[in-house]
Amino acid sequence: MSASDVTTAWTAVEPEGVVGHEVMRIDDRSRRGVVGHGHHDTENTPGGQADRPILSGDDIVDVDGASASTIAGNTAEAAPELIIDIADSVMARLVDRGVAPRGGGAGFDASSVELQSLIVAAVDEADRVRVRQGQSPLPSGVREHVESAAMAEIIGTGPLDPYLSDPDVEEIDVNSAACTWVTWGDGRKVDVGRLWPDDVALTQFQKRLARRMSATGEGRLDTASPTLTLQTRAGDRVVMVLGGESEHGLSPHPRLSIRRYVIRRTGLSGLVQRGLMVPAAADFLSAAVRAGCTILISGPPGAGKTTLLTELLGEVDPNERIITVEKHLLELGLEVGGRHRDSVALHTRGANAEGLGEVGTRQLVELTRRLNPDRVVIGELVEDEALDMLDVASMCSRGSLATIHAHTAEAVIHRLAYYVAKAQTSLPEFAVWNLIAHTVDLVVHVDAITPRDSPRGQPLTPVRRVTSVIEIGPVGERGVPTMSDVLVWDAAHDALRAKSPLSSRLIDRIRSHSAASSSLRRRSSGAGSSQ
Repeated sequence: MSASDVTTAWTAVEPEGVVGHEVMRIDDRSRRGVVGHGHHDTENTPGGQADRPILSGDDIVDVDGASASTIAGNTAEAAPELIIDIADSVMARLVDRGVAPRGGGAGFDASSVELQSLIVAAVDEADRVRVRQGQSPLPSGVREHVESAAMAEIIGTGPLDPYLSDPDVEEIDVNSAACTWVTWGDGRKVDVGRLWPDDVALTQFQKRLARRMSATGEGRLDTASPTLTLQTRAGDRVVMVLGGESEHGLSPHPRLSIRRYVIRRTGLSGLVQRGLMVPAAADFLSAAVRAGCTILISGPPGAGKTTLLTELLGEVDPNERIITVEKHLLELGLEVGGRHRDSVALHTRGANAEGLGEVGTRQLVELTRRLNPDRVVIGELVEDEALDMLDVASMCSRGSLATIHAHTAEAVIHRLAYYVAKAQTSLPEFAVWNLIAHTVDLVVHVDAITPRDSPRGQPLTPVRRVTSVIEIGPVGERGVPTMSDVLVWDAAHDALRAKSPLSSRLIDRIRSHSAASSSLRRRSSGAGSSQ
């Protein structure tokens, strides 16, 4: 995406019109001011091109054809600070009156009569302040633009909207006002440059976004609560970190990371077409899931673990009862659109402003025991819930699926053992290894691989691949579970290749389930034809 795309309007309410003899635009795309005035930011833009004006504190606005000298005292007429102050005060008043935003980043209802009247009242108050200071009221044309821009600020999604509107964008990482990285589904990663004039403006954007997204009023981003994780109505995960010189935060700059909720639902065949795995691997994993194997999907952040987990769940028998447990947010989406009829989605909950009400992953995993599951799915194993997950998986008739962070498949069982020991320090080491060996069947590792060759001289872009599949066997002579490389990545040929055969135990399990399923289908077909 070019730098000019960043300057695309980000809200349906875009106040623009002809005032006097020049076009005037007031919005919050980096708190820009009036075309033709202000300085142009060339930092962090491709080629250093000046692609967007930013209104500085000394800028003078030419209104109704008046000269700059006659309007020197009316700098605030188009100042973004005035628009932001009005938007902030209106949102605060709405919340005080119990009018919550619609949540999920959607903001307040633009059709609300109360919202519109509060904006008008706030602009009236701004006019009264100007008069008390010996200034003239805002000209009618400027006033209309301020009101429209304040409305846009309240209901809009800011300079990130062009990327949030792009269905192919998967991750947005704001490192500072001057640096935002955007990652697309095809692996491209681009620094789109400056989207805010400074960190103060970025912090204001964070706090406004928090208010828009928090329909419950629990979303706080301040000194007492310097981090905030929320989920948009579309399912996107938004993580904000307070920072900057003007805030007593956790980082030198305010940070914001967005993980898009992308459920393509193409099935394993779709992942094959996208190059994530070869057809033989897809067939094998499908059979393993249907047979009720417990599978851990490992990989570094952003490698596609959740994507693979989601598509593997599509192979589960529709009559199975699945309970999913996720941390903070719901990303698997089994209940969306009736994707799996008998499914229950659970997610953790943070403490409220008083430090009460927190519900952790371990508590939810324990809860799944009482929800009659056939299969329990853990969105991500990160702490001491691993012990409960293994216990529940051994109890369920259809095993479990989960993701876990690891840079190699071989490191997974050691990380899992650490999590188990952390949960129960009195558990003997041999008991930990036995629990893992008797519960986990397979580890599937995904990673971002840079191909050896680029088509037609294009830049080499990392692509997501299944790089190994390991079968976990019984505890061996060294006192740890044995591991067999079923499929391994051949870097010399950019291919996934078979290495070791499956154990007879796993082969018999898959075959017996396949035979039982075929017999059940024949009986069902016969019963249907006899009616």
